[in-house]
Amino acid sequence: MKKWLWVLLFALSACATTGGRSNGDRYWLRADDSYVGMDDAVSLLHYASYVRSLSAGEREKELERQRIAYAKDKSDFRRLQYAFCLAPPDATASERKQAQQVLDPMLDGKHDSGLMALASMFNAQLVAQAQAQQQGVQQGIQQGQKRIDELEKKLDAVKDIERSLMRREKGKL
Repeated sequence: MKKWLWVLLFALSACATTGGRSNGDRYWLRADDSYVGMDDAVSLLHYASYVRSLSAGEREKELERQRIAYAKDKSDFRRLQYAFCLAPPDATASERKQAQQVLDPMLDGKHDSGLMALASMFNAQLVAQAQAQQQGVQQGIQQGQKRIDELEKKLDAVKDIERSLMRREKGKL
């Protein structure tokens, strides 16, 4: 009887730290972040925050961990976890595109997951980041073109000065 009580107590304590879900050990949660009944969406928001705090080297290790986990388990939870890891705020355009490709199956309208809203929100963030980056590139191109135009005007002015000096020297001879 005591043995069953200890087993039950152990199981309940495990549920208290993981929210009763079976999606891994949730190593990204701090002790004060965890509570009984934590749903997957809240846990994933904590995971996104965790990924943002990683150094480049730690992020590479975490990305490999999530790639392997996603290859084994293509659940919506793992899909979002992998996408968050693929596309932190400083992600490249190709990393964002890869994260969007991971999320696409959740956004096709045929999915009935409690995580679909989170996937949709994250996808919208990725689109907004891509648009902001594209606008930055466009502004850079415009500024570059403006600078080229200014330099061409200066070059033309120098050429005009050179021509006028050459005419003066020919006129003196």
